[in-house]
Amino acid sequence: MQSYLSPVDSKSGIVQSSGSRRFYHRWTPASMSPWAAMTLVHGFGDHGGRFAGMATTLASFGIAVQAIDLVGHGRSPGRRGCIESYDQLLDDVCDGLQSSITSFPRIPQFLFGQSMGGNLVLNLALRRPQDVKGTNGLIVGSPMLRAGEMPKEYYMDAGRWLASKFPNWRFKAAVDPTKLSHDRRVQDAYHRDPSVHRTMSLRLAINLVDSGQWALENASLLKSRTLLMHGSEDTLTCSKATQSFAEAADGMTTFRLWNGCRHDLHDELQRERVFDYMTRWMKQQCVTSFKLNRPVFAESA
Repeated sequence: MQSYLSPVDSKSGIVQSSGSRRFYHRWTPASMSPWAAMTLVHGFGDHGGRFAGMATTLASFGIAVQAIDLVGHGRSPGRRGCIESYDQLLDDVCDGLQSSITSFPRIPQFLFGQSMGGNLVLNLALRRPQDVKGTNGLIVGSPMLRAGEMPKEYYMDAGRWLASKFPNWRFKAAVDPTKLSHDRRVQDAYHRDPSVHRTMSLRLAINLVDSGQWALENASLLKSRTLLMHGSEDTLTCSKATQSFAEAADGMTTFRLWNGCRHDLHDELQRERVFDYMTRWMKQQCVTSFKLNRPVFAESA
């Protein structure tokens, strides 16, 4: 297990993102220069502030962490759960990464995505690989490539038709906190968090489903070294889909299945082991070549 190396400074504020204002969160080592930087992308209904525990731990290991609340999430503007387009979300991710590169130049950069954020990180790398060229690696937790329970295709076809007519029509998409983590304190904090929202527009829902399927079908195009992690007890997103992506992206991925964990690995009872594992993987990427012919390893906790 890693030892805590440094006290941590934290700050938050407003940053410009593709001409719009976004709220950001930042955690940095207080008494040492960071050896790496991470841009963190949250999931649906979530916000960067809910990753404070993970970010504080990583910052104590010497990693500068920055998260931006996506449009319509957290303290960023926009109608809750609504987007203008899927590319708008990809732009937010790209702008967050560029902000980190500007703030922490000349050190290795990593991009982390959780759930919906994992969907976005993988799609950015596949669709716009030039936008992640400045990174040393991607880390993806419980990506929304396929839901734990997918609706039947005729429901999806009806949803696509409705989304074309009423893209910003919203429906309740509440998450049962017990599906996030075994930790009851985490469940209670999620339930009480005023910045968490529980409504999703048809446009966002259809784009997430379709982009997840597209990523699975095009995983072989991945050119960035990527750590893929999933909990074996996750019922919100599909761990088998994550493993399938890892197998299709031959040579570029490391897949880790965490036995006994639910959706939010960063808030699970095993989180210290998860953070230690992530940090060791990041250090490995800083000293090894991207040109490998097969995955580094695939294992279960």
